[in-house]
Amino acid sequence: MSIFRPNYLADDLFDLPLETLKKKGIVHLLFDVDNTIVPYNSQEIPEETVRWFHETSAKGFRLCILSNNSGERVAPVAEKLGIDYVARAKKPLQNGAKRAVALFNAPKETIALIGDQLLTDMACGNIAGFTTIVVKPINPDELWITKWHRNYEKLLYRLMGIRR
Repeated sequence: MSIFRPNYLADDLFDLPLETLKKKGIVHLLFDVDNTIVPYNSQEIPEETVRWFHETSAKGFRLCILSNNSGERVAPVAEKLGIDYVARAKKPLQNGAKRAVALFNAPKETIALIGDQLLTDMACGNIAGFTTIVVKPINPDELWITKWHRNYEKLLYRLMGIRR
């Protein structure tokens, strides 16, 4: 089960332990899109989220999206946030994670993956050797497969003794 266990829990992006991460040398942050940055199937980014991304970059973090979605879906979000992206990552498989490491040109120990799913985001990040942070999903509206995964996640959280 350790493959699914996040290193940190956060309610949302605004709750991320940025100072703790920076003290540990983690300055490269990868973000899932759906239900982490924006609600599923939305490209409407609240101004406070855009501001948070700009402020976080100004604090010395390098930010990038790592998404299983297509470039067509991810590019407009990344553009609005002013960050790079890796699309069609196929998380939890490692191809996308490897592309992100190459994009950052940084050691995996300096990278954290932030997402809302244990079965894709946390598994991908843990296999890659990244620090992992799970956030609560922004919205209950999700793709059917994600809803199906949530049932397994509930069991995993319970088995790991994590209350969400």
